[in-house]
Amino acid sequence: MKATASYPGSIGEMIQGNFRGKDVLISCPINFFTKVTLFERYFPIFKYNYPKSMQFMKIILKRWNYDFYEKNLDMTIISQIPKGKGFASSTADLCATYYALLKLFHRTFNEKELIDCCIEIEPTDSIIFHGITLFDYKKGTFKESIGEYFKFYLLVFEGSKMVDTVEFNNKADEPLNDVEDLINIFKRGFMRKSLKEVALASTESILRNENRLKYNILPQVVNIKDSTGGLGIIGAHTGDCLAIIYESLKDLDKARGGIGFISGYKVYKLETIDKEELMEVLF
Repeated sequence: MKATASYPGSIGEMIQGNFRGKDVLISCPINFFTKVTLFERYFPIFKYNYPKSMQFMKIILKRWNYDFYEKNLDMTIISQIPKGKGFASSTADLCATYYALLKLFHRTFNEKELIDCCIEIEPTDSIIFHGITLFDYKKGTFKESIGEYFKFYLLVFEGSKMVDTVEFNNKADEPLNDVEDLINIFKRGFMRKSLKEVALASTESILRNENRLKYNILPQVVNIKDSTGGLGIIGAHTGDCLAIIYESLKDLDKARGGIGFISGYKVYKLETIDKEELMEVLF
């Protein structure tokens, strides 16, 4: 008995903040992936390396009344996604674990089940959904579908600082700023297929909430954006990564060619994946 599933991460949040009394976010999946393999083993040893995914598996199996399988189920996780930087690595691991369990036990996808079990582990990224979704990532009690995932290109600046999602959210002194106006700009841009408006909302979200998580490199990234034709900035509101948004791969390649070494940061290219690409990964 064996099953494997993959799932993408995200890069930060396009929007994160307070919306009518709820802490919400909007994210998009990227072409960084994690792969979870579940298999039978009389004396499991590897799953203890992945405490969040192991706990998630226990929760799911208990829900399904399959508890007795847990003692002989082991797992391995191979991931491209940086840990603790704001790439939703934990959410991706949990989702990949869920889809592997669905395959292993021939179960049907249940969105509410996935939400509830992820939230039980930690605050959860909106990439758990199959399309762009405004999501209450702490309680999971509110979600609003906006539309299908779409393609854009990213010049990434990944720092060295690692942030634990649960610990950060528990300790954060500053409340999230209200972002209802940014959500409206994002929705309007999405409906008009204007990446420029979407990127404007994303940029303002990271600037508005900078009091919670400082980025010393932010002014430099803004200057690079302005000088290379970038449309905006997307960043981790819990982590250490920023990225400049470009409309085309040509624009991204041109921008990357003009940037040298930046102390303390890895600089590289990524892109978001659209709905069709996500479905190919999952099914």
